[in-house]
Amino acid sequence: MGDYSEKKHVVEATDVVHTMALINKDLLPRMNTVISKAISLRKAGQHHHSRQLLETLLDDPEYAACAHLQIAWSYDNESKEQLAIPHYKSALLGKLSDSERFDTLFGLACTYRSLGEYVDALHYFEQTMNEYPTAEEVQPFYAMCLYNLGRHKEAVQLLLTLLLSTTNSESIKEYQKAISLYSDDLDRTW
Repeated sequence: MGDYSEKKHVVEATDVVHTMALINKDLLPRMNTVISKAISLRKAGQHHHSRQLLETLLDDPEYAACAHLQIAWSYDNESKEQLAIPHYKSALLGKLSDSERFDTLFGLACTYRSLGEYVDALHYFEQTMNEYPTAEEVQPFYAMCLYNLGRHKEAVQLLLTLLLSTTNSESIKEYQKAISLYSDDLDRTW
């Protein structure tokens, strides 16, 4: 009889797992709809309503990190950067896709820079570039941060190198060798 009871509990537990899986399957589209609606509200300038909607997801470990990222962007869009920082940091602690992680690191770095917190910004720019070495869009902002920290030479070198590697301008390409030479040592004279 004990054997039957154990099997019954296993079957019941399995039923619960299947039921939860079905419920979670049904929730996925709803959660994505909530995030999409919140993004639309933010883009329409309805930041407060966007955040209210996103806050309903903060207790869900699958969606909390994404919701925190969207809330951070909402605060950034309203020029309330100081309020965005804790949400960026919370987002980094949760489950993010690769692109969301990039957006979170980059967003946090830019927000710190805009607040004049250059050392923190530098840390997150460097972390972003280490984790996403091909993300060229980070480099101009990193260069601005270097400039803000008084590291002017490094900032200009970085921008010149970026210019040479990304330009389509034939007139700049004509001077590529000279620009490259000077960017290696901006203080050099002959």
